[in-house]
Amino acid sequence: MAYFVGLTAALVGNVVIGTGQCMQKSALNSLQRSGKQTPRYKSPLWVLGLALNYAGEIFGNSLALSYLSAAVVAPLGIVSVIVNLLLAERFLGERVTPNQRFGFSVIMAGVACILLVAPRKAAASTAAEFIDVVASSGILTLFFTLFFVQAILILLIRSGRQSLLLYVVVASIFGSMNVMASKLLTMFMRLRLTTSSAMAVLPNPADIVFYGAKEAASSSGSGGGLSLAQAVAAIVMGLSIAGQESFRQQALGRYPVMEFQPVFFATFNVIATLSGLVLFRELDGWLHGAVFFSAFTVGIGLIAYGSRYLPRARAVGLPSHIRLHKDNLHLDEYKMQ
Repeated sequence: MAYFVGLTAALVGNVVIGTGQCMQKSALNSLQRSGKQTPRYKSPLWVLGLALNYAGEIFGNSLALSYLSAAVVAPLGIVSVIVNLLLAERFLGERVTPNQRFGFSVIMAGVACILLVAPRKAAASTAAEFIDVVASSGILTLFFTLFFVQAILILLIRSGRQSLLLYVVVASIFGSMNVMASKLLTMFMRLRLTTSSAMAVLPNPADIVFYGAKEAASSSGSGGGLSLAQAVAAIVMGLSIAGQESFRQQALGRYPVMEFQPVFFATFNVIATLSGLVLFRELDGWLHGAVFFSAFTVGIGLIAYGSRYLPRARAVGLPSHIRLHKDNLHLDEYKMQ
């Protein structure tokens, strides 16, 4: 039951996100047609679309992470792209090409391939399971390792060794760290809200990671506002969000979307999935692991391949000095006498 609750939350959340993106696009089109230099945030439609994006992330994907593995939630993000394109065809007059329809079919096959073999058990369904999972997850070691790797990669970029792969890996690692932190936080909040007896005994996951299960449990009811561990965790989560968006935008400013998006989507899914499986022990033995990784590789390959058919080719405008006008063809010179 928990699996289908999480799956429904992820699907609905991404439909809401795709709807919000289409509304923002409609607002930007209207501002462009008006010819006025009006900031986008002054458009009520654009602001509403932005609100839907955040609502879909918080109440859809974040809620889904508390029930499902990141191996399920992350690939479903492609649903928002498809919804955006379909709504743009219906309401913005944009045409979905045969290539895009083919891309939809390939992507759906890839998502189905992953969902068929993805882990179906939640990482924790009780307070005791949650404390055990967090205490033994090794997330602190993982985050320190990832930050060390990030520092090296960012230094390479700053030194001039820029490549699409470097930007993609940096943005994907930041995104994966955010997914892991969000999963812990949403599991904690769900258990606090749904298990009344856990209110007094369920400590904050940041305290468990930094201080250990026993000390965190003994201090969980003392109050006193944010602990140092919780403040550090909030800063790390904020830096992860800012880092992912910063390097995504830098990459999009240097490379075409059609090159960046499929590579980023595949890389992000691989890193987020591996991190989640290792931290939360979501696989049921080696056989399940072998079957899952085989199907996951095929699914991500299909999604990345199908994504290449989604971007629409843009018309290239000719410079004014080589445009053909009836008046400058000098046809009169060639009239037959």
